[in-house]
Amino acid sequence: MNQGKNAISKLLKGEALWPPVVVPFGLDPFGWHGEKESYREICTYALDNCTLLPKVFPFPNYLSIGEGDISIVSKIYSESDGIKVRKSILKGVDPNLVMEEIQTQEDSSWKTRKRWLEDEEDIDTFINLKNIEPCEPDAEVIEEKAKQLGSYGLPYAEIMDPFSVVSEMFKADTFYIKLLTDNERVLYLLKETGERIIKSIESLCRRVKSPFILRLIGAEFAVPPFLSREDFLKYDGDFYKKVIDVTDKYGIPAAFHCHGPMKDIMNDIWEWGYSFIEPFEPPPRGNVIIGEALEASSGKGIVFGGIDEVVLNTGTKEEVKSHVDSCLMQANGKNKPFILSQTATPFFDPISDNVKENYLLYLKLGIEIESLLS
Repeated sequence: MNQGKNAISKLLKGEALWPPVVVPFGLDPFGWHGEKESYREICTYALDNCTLLPKVFPFPNYLSIGEGDISIVSKIYSESDGIKVRKSILKGVDPNLVMEEIQTQEDSSWKTRKRWLEDEEDIDTFINLKNIEPCEPDAEVIEEKAKQLGSYGLPYAEIMDPFSVVSEMFKADTFYIKLLTDNERVLYLLKETGERIIKSIESLCRRVKSPFILRLIGAEFAVPPFLSREDFLKYDGDFYKKVIDVTDKYGIPAAFHCHGPMKDIMNDIWEWGYSFIEPFEPPPRGNVIIGEALEASSGKGIVFGGIDEVVLNTGTKEEVKSHVDSCLMQANGKNKPFILSQTATPFFDPISDNVKENYLLYLKLGIEIESLLS
């Protein structure tokens, strides 16, 4: 069976494996998912049959601010209604800047409640900060996950790009207005943030002693329909090229993650040297189907994704089967590196019986594709 860490190694060498490598995107039987009873059956099947690329988070904060005169201190507490709050405070400035995230009992992901920059005074305060040290990444979190995984797969180390980092500091509408009306200061924030992130990435690649994949997220904030391809290259292009300079130096494969329409930018990403592009959401949320993505890749890298999470979370068994069969039929015979995966990680608990059955069906269809095509 073409699964596990060795299968990823073969794909990175340009080998096209068939049946395809199947990755239940972000699933971690050794972490959060493995601790939840509702995910037990999916985890068991994945361990026996699939390749695992669980996400790990090596940066202590997404601003990539380290220990120095300016630093970030976070604390987590619960409110009376059971909502968990993570409050982050930027120390060393007057007044202190604060960001708050919340987490409900049903969903392990964090949602922003208060942003770093909510008025002109906040922006002025942050713009005037000097000599911010980049953060030292947590190499051990990657090495520990690699030990847990063994032959099952590789850690997928997730890092936000500077455009998404800076845009998330503002309310969404405020940021895009500022991009037009206060462009010079926004460019300054992008430049300073990008330089810190690059330094932290280099430190991470230098320090980690076990294989992993570096995953860059956040490009969807800088591509159509928000901005044009030209603007994406203007605001984010240099950063993504510098990341490849670093990862090539240390022999680390890099993955480019972007939701939504990918058609206008995917050739740029392959030309820069990224090993993976994911998750290739199908229409209507995306604009590239797997067959087109594989043709466009020309074998330069690994096409990763194709299975819409919305279909898995809300569809019938017939809809899931039709969706997966179509994706596999498009990939069959293309003879290019491909990972079949859903487009997002489920982080809600408990997962319903219908959603669980849909996930198991999609995984089994990918693994048992030979019977599908016979």
